[in-house]
Amino acid sequence: MSKPPSAAAGGDAGAPSVEVLPEAGGDAGAPSVGPPGGGPASVGLAICTVTWNDAVDLPHFFDALATLRGPAFRLIVVDNASTDGTVESLREHAEAAGFPVEVIALDGNTGFAGGLNRAIESAFSGDSQPEWVLSLNADAWPAADYVERLIESARRLTSEERPVGAVTGRLVRAERRLEGRPVIDACGMGLTRSWRHVDRGSDQADHGQYAVTERVFGGTGAATLFLSAALQDAAIDGRVLDDDFHSYREDAELCFRLQERGWQVLYEPRARAVHGRVNLARRRREMSPEVNFHSLKNRYLLQYYHRGLADLPRTFLATAIRELGIVAYVLLRERSSLAAYGWLRRHRRRLRERRRLIRSRRLVPARATARWFGRSALPADPDRPRILMLGSRGIPANYSGYETMIEALAPRLAERGWRVTVYCRSHYVDRRLRSHRGVELVVLPTLRTKYGDTPVHTLLSCLHATLSARGARAALVVNGANAVFLPLLWPRRIRTALHVDGIEKRRAKWGWPGRLVYAVSERLACLLPGVTVTDADVIAAHYRARYRRDSTMIRYGVEPEPLPGHPILDELGLEPRRYFLYVSRFEPENNPHRVVAAYRRVGGDLPLVMVGDAPYATDFIAGMKRDADPRVRFPGTVFGEGYRGLLSSALATVHATEVGGTHPALVEAMGYGNCVLVNDEPANRETAGDAGVYFDVEDEASLAAAFEFARADPPRARDRGERAARRAAEEYDWDLVADQYERLFRSLTKR
Repeated sequence: MSKPPSAAAGGDAGAPSVEVLPEAGGDAGAPSVGPPGGGPASVGLAICTVTWNDAVDLPHFFDALATLRGPAFRLIVVDNASTDGTVESLREHAEAAGFPVEVIALDGNTGFAGGLNRAIESAFSGDSQPEWVLSLNADAWPAADYVERLIESARRLTSEERPVGAVTGRLVRAERRLEGRPVIDACGMGLTRSWRHVDRGSDQADHGQYAVTERVFGGTGAATLFLSAALQDAAIDGRVLDDDFHSYREDAELCFRLQERGWQVLYEPRARAVHGRVNLARRRREMSPEVNFHSLKNRYLLQYYHRGLADLPRTFLATAIRELGIVAYVLLRERSSLAAYGWLRRHRRRLRERRRLIRSRRLVPARATARWFGRSALPADPDRPRILMLGSRGIPANYSGYETMIEALAPRLAERGWRVTVYCRSHYVDRRLRSHRGVELVVLPTLRTKYGDTPVHTLLSCLHATLSARGARAALVVNGANAVFLPLLWPRRIRTALHVDGIEKRRAKWGWPGRLVYAVSERLACLLPGVTVTDADVIAAHYRARYRRDSTMIRYGVEPEPLPGHPILDELGLEPRRYFLYVSRFEPENNPHRVVAAYRRVGGDLPLVMVGDAPYATDFIAGMKRDADPRVRFPGTVFGEGYRGLLSSALATVHATEVGGTHPALVEAMGYGNCVLVNDEPANRETAGDAGVYFDVEDEASLAAAFEFARADPPRARDRGERAARRAAEEYDWDLVADQYERLFRSLTKR
């Protein structure tokens, strides 16, 4: 909504003076002025803005619109008699804009409702009407892809049964931070049981919550995209907003009418904008009497028009308590707002007639609207089954291969409309985090011991899924040792795919109990899941030969995002293309100790950077570090941008793993164009192909020779790196991996 009005409530505005400012010529990023013959420009989007003393915000506003991608658009600005030079500033910016601008300067203040109605009227007045209308405040500055993402979401999720009439994005406050994070302004609109409409997440530090595309009750008028057909359908007597609302709550009232006509409102978290909101409920005592008058009056109008018997069970008690509090507050602290009761009484006959008209136009049962009270959101596509992902430490990923895979896979599936839930461990993921990149997170405790961590957490996850995961019909369970827990999902009729990774029973880190568990689990992995998933032909062949069990082979992927010259190089005293990089868990079967030992035989002064750690290998790691050459550096675990920075500038990476299937660290190193020095083991050779420089990890001289290959001839190493990058691009693409998993989940959920 717009800034507070200056005109007294109910004041009549003079006749508008309409001024069409010059339309700047277009380039590749801007629409042309219009078609030959002087007709109106053909645009797919009308951006409608209402201003009142917004001159200070206009430079940011026009800068944001200049980068906006998507359909060609026309900006229509209605000014409510500003006194700070807003109209003059609009004229200056419009002359320089690369898109058509129309300014309608009113002689009086009609509020946000009247102003937006006037803008929409202008948008619909031409022969070529826009498909979309974006209601956008002057202090709301969308990201370049804001409209693109909103439209894509609307088109992807609309249906005949649930047509999408509006989409809103993720708004954060301008220049405000809390706990070192941006502050959320609005993530869609919700309804409380006390008949308040609230902006979801308002005033919360942005921890990644509200990250799922979902249906919400409504969207703030500050930055919501509407389908023109929906606005025209919801309009009464040709007016989209109720002029009586003037300012505040008018967007909520429109959303009630959209819902009552069967239109759905979506929240799209990937569409982001900054909003310099001025008026907040906690600042009520600082607001002008006119603002508080409209706020109180409109609360009663909202209930009078849209309240019914269907919502009473949800709202009666909470609303009664709140109403008593409001009356007491007005009598004791805000007597200027008593005029709202007089206004309602004077206009009661007209309001009664409008109420009758609104209710006569309802197309859906009253209970369909009543369900929104006390409910934050509904699934964007309730017909799409929920997918569960269990057995890993969770996301955001900062540990190893399974977490990397789920970090890449789950958000991609969520973007395609799947409802995805990932189970996470409480010592690994912040308990406050409820969603991440559009994926729902369930954070549960576990035992932080070597042998208890995975099984205890998977046991609790399966029990939680059985008791609470409504709508779940398929689950991807990672780690073969978790096979024993799959029957716990059967009561919910959740079909499972079990990802077995490598041949775990061969890992040296396990004692005899661990090897026994994995030996039994390997057999159960062929009996209990609906589908056994492997990530390498070598592993698939093992299951086929030993157990006569066919598996679905799906590789890992890589999505290179190079960061050359990242500050981590300076932090570790490294120079680009003048260091070797090892990345893996420090466990015996990954042979970090042999890599460190062999490096003593390598000439020159290039550092070897050993990135990794392991939670239950303290003595093993201490012994390795104690015997290390001075050129070897141990920065610990490195994730995110730091990890990408190291991958982007290494001379070569070394991969000494000997157990498992496709190793994510090897695939990532190839994707970043590194020369890869690889232990000559079947799964590794399957991954690296002719791009690898191979060695025998048990032969110290062979490993040292691989290092010398890259150190002695850097151009040749770079040639191998380019070959590796080409292979990764062809064979290891996360989008292709997501395609394969999507086919897998479709087959599971259809059975």
